[in-house]
Amino acid sequence: MWRIICISLICIFIPGMLSAQEYKWKADFDYFFDNVEYEKTPFADSQTMQGIWINPLGGATWDSLHSLYGGVNLLVLPGSKATVDKVEMTLFYQYKTPNVLFRAGSFPRSEVLSNYNNFFFTDSISNFKPLMEGVFWQIGNDDTFFNMWMDWTGYADPTTRESFFIGLSGKATKGAIFADFQSYMFHNANTRPNNINDFGVRENIQLQASLGLNINNHNGFDGLLSTGALLGYERDRSFDNALYKPVGFTARANAEYWGIGTQNTLYVGDSRMAFYDTYGSDLYWGTPFLRGKSYLESEWFIRLLDTDRAKARFNFNVHFSEGNVLYQQMLTVSATIGNFSTQKKGKGRFPWMKIFQ
Repeated sequence: MWRIICISLICIFIPGMLSAQEYKWKADFDYFFDNVEYEKTPFADSQTMQGIWINPLGGATWDSLHSLYGGVNLLVLPGSKATVDKVEMTLFYQYKTPNVLFRAGSFPRSEVLSNYNNFFFTDSISNFKPLMEGVFWQIGNDDTFFNMWMDWTGYADPTTRESFFIGLSGKATKGAIFADFQSYMFHNANTRPNNINDFGVRENIQLQASLGLNINNHNGFDGLLSTGALLGYERDRSFDNALYKPVGFTARANAEYWGIGTQNTLYVGDSRMAFYDTYGSDLYWGTPFLRGKSYLESEWFIRLLDTDRAKARFNFNVHFSEGNVLYQQMLTVSATIGNFSTQKKGKGRFPWMKIFQ
């Protein structure tokens, strides 16, 4: 594996070093701690997860529009006997203008799909599967945009199913009012050659559409209110072409002032993930609490550190599911060095950050 990685990096960077106009590099450190206390629910297990990602990345840019980037992502699980528990490779081409972003290859999901909530991707997906492998294309800016993407998650072989995501999302803003949507289709097919005992193809399609209000000012307060719907299409061709079409109401209410805030997401409607008992996370990447008819996640957080080079955030999350109250504690810490950032270096903007000085 290491020989393949080294050869790939050499093939990318040697030609670039001869003609590229600008070189970029960085080394990222990401730590996550996630303790979930879910004893009262049948939908999820209690556990404590933590990990450390080390992500060196380098690249070359030419004509101020085109870039090639490559790097290695190493996951270390504290307490594990292995020196490195997981190795992944970041490798992608990027075309970027003020209103267009295109990427192809393997790149961080959080950099392009941050508008998707945990109805689509759980916290553990972000922690343990941070890369998407495929293509992403977006036009617009942060306030008004439309994007299309594909993430290939399983290459068919005798033991691995073919699987991939195809997604669309967008947002339109007029003053403080906005309308947005997020969607994807997850296709889960058979192995190659086909398993004679399982000819089934499964699909999980989700679409969330919302209308809301952004409340932002220059005194440190950010707020959001929205309502909408979450539509689903779940199909399993293995069981007499079983089909399920759940529909539900969603609402969001967020507020943050000086780095202390809350994010609240509500779902009320049909229970989802009809085939979860059979396929689990092989088919569903969203929060398993959607298996109930009502779910509210209330996140309370404080940004302990928030600078150009380092961030630390503590979350205390409360989950309300089918009459049960469940708790979650999270700590994330990230730091980076390199020449990617164009922001001005400076101290944190929240008063309590003086404890880090």
